[in-house]
Amino acid sequence: MNKVTLLWSGGWDGTFRFLELMQHEDIEIQPIYVIDPGRESTPYEKKAMKKIIFEASKRFPAKVRDIQFYERDWILQNCKNEKISNAFRYLRKNYSIGTQYEWFALLCDKLNIKMESAVVHQYHGKVEDAIHAEGKLELIENDFLPERYCVKKAGEKNTAFLVFGDLILPVIKLSKEDEEKIARQNGWLDIMKYTWFCHTPIHGKPCGLCSPCDDAMNTGMEWRMPRCAQFRYKNRKFFRLIRAIKRKIGIR
Repeated sequence: MNKVTLLWSGGWDGTFRFLELMQHEDIEIQPIYVIDPGRESTPYEKKAMKKIIFEASKRFPAKVRDIQFYERDWILQNCKNEKISNAFRYLRKNYSIGTQYEWFALLCDKLNIKMESAVVHQYHGKVEDAIHAEGKLELIENDFLPERYCVKKAGEKNTAFLVFGDLILPVIKLSKEDEEKIARQNGWLDIMKYTWFCHTPIHGKPCGLCSPCDDAMNTGMEWRMPRCAQFRYKNRKFFRLIRAIKRKIGIR
């Protein structure tokens, strides 16, 4: 039985990879969810993961372990590694990569394991820019699963390796539309529809104002957005201003 540790938050890309892995009867999946206390979407993401695991386990053979939860602040306090954090700060300054990649790198280092992360080129272009400029992307040799990529050093450059070296990137050559097509062809697009993506939901629905909602509207996923969210997106300057004013005076 091969074990795969998967960083997952109930989103589209991570769920696509989860369902890919679920097709293998000789695989045991260990999901890991990193809790960001600043995100209002945490309960929605947890609910999505629970529903997806329940539905997938009825249809597909892989085994799924209970989700392991790690708090962002716990990671930053208990998994310190200055080399990793310095490399992350360099990449964030020069390529604007997301803050979560520091947490992931520190956690991998602390647990001494490699984790899959569902980075797709369409959504995480800044990550690809950082990897290609500061390291190199290579297929894992003699792997028990196909098409899994890892980050290696490029000559003396090691910043990308320090941050991404413990991450396995199995879907980095795909786009969200590719994932939708594959899911439809394989008969599990219905489960993909349980995914959650919005960081700041309004009345339990996508807001149309956060970065993941922007991505949904610009990566062929606008069908996932209700009309009210699409309306807010089209008038996002106004609605973002209103939201900022409400937060400033303490209204959620």
